[in-house]
Amino acid sequence: MKRLLIVLLLFVLTVSAFLTDDVEAKNSSRKATILYFNDAHEVGPVVNENEDGDRGGVAKLKTAIDHVREENKHTLVAFGGDLGGGTLFGGVYQGFPVVEAFNRIDIDLANFGQHDFDFGSHVTKELVEESDFPWISSNLTDAEGSPFAGVSTYKIFNERGIKMGVIGLTDNMNTTTADDQVEQQDIIQSAQNAVAQMKETKKVDVIIALTQENLAKDKQLLSAVPEIDAVFTEEKAEYQSFVYEYDNRYIFAPAGNIGSMIRLDIHKKGKDIQLIPEIIEVDHTVPEDPELKEFADYYEDKLEGDLGQSIAQLETPLINQESRYQETNIGNFVADSYRSYFNADIGFMNGGGIRTSVPAGEFTLRDAYSILPFRNKVILATVPGDTIRAALENGVSNVENLGGGFLQVSGLKYSYQRNNPEGSRVDNILVNKEPLDLQKDYTVAMPNYLFNGGDGFTMFSQSMLVVDETNARTDAEVLIEYAEKSEVIHETIDGRITVFNE
Repeated sequence: MKRLLIVLLLFVLTVSAFLTDDVEAKNSSRKATILYFNDAHEVGPVVNENEDGDRGGVAKLKTAIDHVREENKHTLVAFGGDLGGGTLFGGVYQGFPVVEAFNRIDIDLANFGQHDFDFGSHVTKELVEESDFPWISSNLTDAEGSPFAGVSTYKIFNERGIKMGVIGLTDNMNTTTADDQVEQQDIIQSAQNAVAQMKETKKVDVIIALTQENLAKDKQLLSAVPEIDAVFTEEKAEYQSFVYEYDNRYIFAPAGNIGSMIRLDIHKKGKDIQLIPEIIEVDHTVPEDPELKEFADYYEDKLEGDLGQSIAQLETPLINQESRYQETNIGNFVADSYRSYFNADIGFMNGGGIRTSVPAGEFTLRDAYSILPFRNKVILATVPGDTIRAALENGVSNVENLGGGFLQVSGLKYSYQRNNPEGSRVDNILVNKEPLDLQKDYTVAMPNYLFNGGDGFTMFSQSMLVVDETNARTDAEVLIEYAEKSEVIHETIDGRITVFNE
C-alpha cells in the first residue's frame, strides 16, 4: 500500500509539474518573425544611384535572410510578387532563374504580382510548377472561378505556437498581358472571403495580407477588413522603404529590386500580441553568398553572350525620360518600327512600355530588349477614326501623374491642351497629313497590350483584328528587324505631338 501511495504521489507531482510548465510556456513571451521582399526582376545586384555601391541581387538576399534565420529559426520568408518582365533580364528569362534562386534560398511563400503574367498565364503556371515553395492568391481565378493554377487562397503557418494566417491579393491585372485563363476578382470581397474561411478552419493570432496594389487601396482594405493586422505591399519607390501606420495597424513597402526587406517580429505573451517592424537594407554592406553569386554571375555572362551582338549603328542617343507626356525620339523609333512592319496607316506605342534610354554607338540585341522587355505582340487592327480619337484622349488623360498610357505615334500628328478637362484635350489630329476622318477605318499597328484594354484602352474592343497575337511577333523582334534594315539609326523629334500648357 505504501509503495502504491508513493507511486501515486510521484505521478501527481509529475503531472503537476508538467501542467505548471505548460502554463508557464503559454504565459511566457514567444517570438516569430516574418521577412518580406518583392520586385525581383534581376538575379544580380543593381546600381544604387543614390549611394555608392550596389543593392539587391539573390546572393545578398540569401545572406540577409540567413542572418535573420540564425538569430530566430522561427522565421517565415514571404515574397510579394513581380519576378518576370519589367527589365531586360526579366524579359529574356521570364522569371525562371529567379524561381531557381528562391528554391535555393528556401523561401516559404509567394504572392503574384501583375508582372508575373507579362508573358501569358501559361508561363505563370510553369513558374508555379518550377517552384519548391507554395504560391497563394485570394483573388485571382481561372475562367471558371477556381483559384488560378490551383493555388491556395490562404495559408496558415504555426511558428512556436504563434499562428499566422496569410492571404494574397493582386491588383492592376489590366496592366499586364491579358488572356482568358486568369481573372481578377474584387480585392476587398476576396479578402473578406479568405479571412472568413481561414477563421472557420483554425484560430489564428495574426492575419497578414500580401498585396500588389497602391497605398490608397491598401488603406481601403484595412478599413473594410478589420481582422487584417498588417499589409505587406508592393514598392512605393525604387530606393526607399516605407512603414505606414493606419488605424493602429501597419502597411509595409520595401524598396524595389530587392533593395530591402521588411522584418516583422511578432511577440506573443498569453493572449497579447505585439508587432515590431524593422527595415533591413540589402545594400553594398551585405556580403554575397558565394554559391548564389556564382549562380548570378553565370546568368549575367550568359545574358551578355546572348545579347551583345550589334545589329545597327546608333548615331543619336535614344532618350526616354519624357515618353509619358510628350514626343520623344525613342517613342518615334518604336512606333515607326510597328507601322513599318505592317505598312500600316498608324503606329501606336504606350510611353510607359518604353523602359530605358540608349546612348549613341553600337545598337545591340541587349538594347532592343532593354527598350521593350515585356514581349508584347505587335498586332494589326482596323480601327475607326472616332476610336482613334478616343484612344488619343485616353492617352493624355493621366499625364499629370505620368500615366503609362501616353501614346507615342507614327503616321499621325496631334496636339493636346494639358489643362483642359479629361476627354476634351486632344485637337488637330492628322493622319498622313490629312485631317482624321471619324467615319473612316484606318490600319493601326500596336502592342496587343493596348488592343486588349491595358492602361484603359477599352475602346479597341469593337475594332477588327487583321493579325492577332497568336500569329504576331514580339515587340522587341519587330524593333530588331527594323533596326537591322535601317543599319544606321538617326531618330529625331519632328513635331508629331504638340503640347499646350495653358
